[in-house]
Order: sequence, then C-alpha cells, then structure tokens
Amino acid sequence: MRKENRILSKIADKREEEMDARSIKGWVKKEIHKKGFNSACGIAVFLEVYNDLMPVQRRAVEKICGDDIDFLLKKGSVVSIAIFHTENAIKSINNTKDGKIDYERWNIYAEEYNTINNALNEICTKLASVLDGVALKATLELGKEVHSVEEYYSKAKISHRVVAEHAGIGARGKSELIVTKQNGSAVRFASFITPKDLDRDEKVGDLCGDCTACLDSCGILKKKEELQNYRQQCMKKINALNLRHDVCGICVKACYESGNWRKHSKHNA
Repeated sequence: MRKENRILSKIADKREEEMDARSIKGWVKKEIHKKGFNSACGIAVFLEVYNDLMPVQRRAVEKICGDDIDFLLKKGSVVSIAIFHTENAIKSINNTKDGKIDYERWNIYAEEYNTINNALNEICTKLASVLDGVALKATLELGKEVHSVEEYYSKAKISHRVVAEHAGIGARGKSELIVTKQNGSAVRFASFITPKDLDRDEKVGDLCGDCTACLDSCGILKKKEELQNYRQQCMKKINALNLRHDVCGICVKACYESGNWRKHSKHNA
C-alpha cells in the first residue's frame, strides 16, 4: 500500500471509531439539510429487523451480507434514514382544475418523490465512506416492470418500513405506511447495515388511534380487509395514474392534512 493510502486508511479508521449513534444521526441530518429537506435518523438492532422481514427478504439480505451475516445477527445494527416530503409537494396531490384532475400539478409530488429517492441513495452511499457497512438504497420504482406485489418484494431486497419501525422513526399506520410524529406518512426511507454495535432507539407507539383519514381517502384502502390482495389493486391504480414516477400519495395527503399524528407532533406540543 502506498504511503498516502495508508494515511487515508488510518484517518478513515479513526473517523469510524468516533462514529457512535449520536454522531451518525448528526452526520446524516447535516448532509440531508444541505439538500434542503427535513429528516430523521434512527438505529435498530439488525437481528430484530431480520426476524421481522419476509422470508424472501431475509434471503435477499443474507445474500447481500454474505459471510458477515452471522456476525451481524449477533452484534450488527441498521441505520434508518428518513427524508420528509415538503408541504408544497403534498398539497399538489389529487387536485382538480376546470373540473378535471390536475395531473400536471400532481407531478410536483411525483418529481419530489424521485428527488428524495436520489437524495437518500446519495446520502446512504456517502455514509459508506465514513462507516463500515452496506448501503440499502431507497426502494426503486418498479411500476410496470413487475406484474405482482410478490415480484416487488423480492426485488425490493428489504423492508425499509420494518427498519424504520425498529429504529423508532414512526409506527405502522392503517395504510401500512410508516406514520411519523413530524410529518405523518409523507416520508421516504433508505437503510444502512453496519457491524457496529450501536445504541438502539426505542420503538414508537401507535400514532393513529381511531383516525381513519387514510382509509377514507381511498376506496381500495377502505376495502382492504375485504379484497383478496389490496396491494395488487393499489399497484394497478398507481400505474393507471401515469404520473412521471410510479406514485399516488392520496392516502399520504389525507394523513398529512388531518391525521391523528398531529396530536403527538413536537410542533404542537
């Protein structure tokens, strides 16, 4: 190894030793703030996340982690990285203009969805330069590339929602999205697996209560218990919207505007 490479390696090793849970969260939030978004970051125990994944996702994670899987199951952690949608983008969802759905305005949300995904992927990859581990990027738009949600699960690799739950960023809502105290369900995630044994965050309790805003906003969600596979119906609805990116957000907007999470929000405390 060349001398300068040895020096850089020592610097990197030192930085990693200093990266405890608190400093990791601070680093992540600072990097995301540079991009103009509000964010959250939490730490989960790898074993607990792994145990809550679907079998197909466990196999994908095992493949990604390779020979390190046994060590990770004993001492590993998972960093959950969250970026919140802006109010402007949320408000652009499902409006009408001249008596018709304003899809062009709706694309403001679709474009921000894509921008946030790119930001998450960049931050997650950059984190690998200062912390040993594996970056698991934001779930890709699979849209018309898959014909069933079962295909989606295998391609998605991991459930960022499961990670976020265990990392204390939010709780699973009635729409099956993660609801946060800061921004309702208007949030996107990426995850980072690391062998470091970091202090974990506590899980958040239910934030929905008797609120049904998300269910009332969408005919599919309202009947999800009756439908054989409501997720499949949801996927078809998203594809039919034909926005610039494969998103919908109707339930996200409903949650943001009138969801029960606001009672728990720090902003209203």
